[in-house]
Amino acid sequence: MRKIFTFRSTGTAMMAFSLMALASILMVQPVMAENLEELMQQVGEEYATSYSSPFLYAFGPNQNSGMYQTAEIPWSGLTFGFGVKVMATHLNKDDQAFSKNIEDVDLGDFDSDYAGETGDVVMSGPTVFGDTETNGTITGYLHGIPVFQQETIPGLVESDFVPLATPEAYIGGLFGLKATIRYFPELDMGDYGKTEYLGYGLQWSPNGLLPALPIDVMVGFFDQSLKVGTLLDTNAKTYFVGASKNFSLLTVYGGFAKDESDMTVAYVFDDDGSDVSFDIDGRQEKHMTLGVALNFLLGLNLEMNTGDLTTYSAGLMLGF
Repeated sequence: MRKIFTFRSTGTAMMAFSLMALASILMVQPVMAENLEELMQQVGEEYATSYSSPFLYAFGPNQNSGMYQTAEIPWSGLTFGFGVKVMATHLNKDDQAFSKNIEDVDLGDFDSDYAGETGDVVMSGPTVFGDTETNGTITGYLHGIPVFQQETIPGLVESDFVPLATPEAYIGGLFGLKATIRYFPELDMGDYGKTEYLGYGLQWSPNGLLPALPIDVMVGFFDQSLKVGTLLDTNAKTYFVGASKNFSLLTVYGGFAKDESDMTVAYVFDDDGSDVSFDIDGRQEKHMTLGVALNFLLGLNLEMNTGDLTTYSAGLMLGF
């Protein structure tokens, strides 16, 4: 980190779907000189925790959306399908910048000229999804007086919306069961690093036992992981109940879900070569879903998920 001042007083169809998934991620990615890992390596754990937290805050809801587009699952007759799901979480304004106060610390941990001096440190700046033209700062205070300031890192991608897309496939039709998988092999995403995505889940509908029900209902779970190189490893789980009603041209569906997510960050701090590793828990613990699926045009569906954050999802599925 550069010191600013110091005082001393320091298949063709599947190919098309995959290209859509790739394009939906890249369309908000500006051209940048440094990738995510190179940025993170310039700051210590305290700064990196606040800087990277919005990554999980957004990607947890992204991963836990688009779980279904109908609650109807046959009890006999095998069905299967594949397609692509696209999600985008709308960030809160305060997820694009942060300010963190640390009181009564050894200032020498941040500036060797003040080793042994106890004071306060204020860290502030853009987060990973904040201003890419503005660097953050770490300012040290001794007896309430600023005695050093260090310049840190800018945001990686400045955006109000954080997208994610993945191919998806399902198979079902036996005793009301439906298994779903999401998978993206390791892919070099430039400034995002190399990413790898895997998710799997199971749904069950009791309508075969209760044929008089006026709507279709189901329960399910989904478990997913998203890795960005060796830097970030996010995990997301959701447990949900859903219901749907079929009309001639469309299906209306909705549900409630309980969510879990966490992220592990690991990198080498350039300043002293030390290994940095920490865990962050996700913010969103539950969400409601409301969506509509068209019964034509290759199974297009659109939905909104509302919880601590709002996530929009769309899917295009070929089913047989």
